[in-house]
Amino acid sequence: MRACIALFLLLSGCYGGAKIAGGEGEMAKLYGRVWELQSVLLDGRHDIMHVDAKMTVSFAPGGQIAGFGAVNRFAGVYKLSPDGKFAWASLGVVGEHKRGAPELVEKELNFLEALRKTNMLIVGRRSIVLQRDDGSTVLTFTEQGF
Repeated sequence: MRACIALFLLLSGCYGGAKIAGGEGEMAKLYGRVWELQSVLLDGRHDIMHVDAKMTVSFAPGGQIAGFGAVNRFAGVYKLSPDGKFAWASLGVVGEHKRGAPELVEKELNFLEALRKTNMLIVGRRSIVLQRDDGSTVLTFTEQGF
C-alpha cells in the first residue's frame, strides 16, 4: 500500500492534480485519447521496454477499452466503481493472432497479463497509471503526441 501512496504522491507533484479515477465523469476525460505505455512493473519486476514495442490503450464510454499490444490489437470491458477500483470483465486479442518477433510477442503477453492484474486507475494531466492496489503491478502511460 505504501508503494501505491508513494506513486500517487509522485504523480500529484509531477503531473499536477493526479487523482484516483472514480466514476464515468472522470473516465470521460480519457475518451478519444490514445495512451502509450512507458513502463511496466509486473509482480514487482520491471519489464524492460522494447524499442519496437509500441503498446497503447484507449478508453470509450460503457466501460470499453481497446489498444495495441506490440503485435495484436486487443479489446475488453471493465467496470469502475466510484472509489476508482477496476474490475475486468474481459480483455483479450481481437481477431486472429498475428505472428511477430518472439521478443515482441513476449512483451505483448506481459503487457496483457499486467493489465489484467490492475484494479486501480490514477489520472494525471497527460498521464495515467493503471496499477494493482498493493503496488506490485504498475503500468504508466502518457498521452500519445505529448
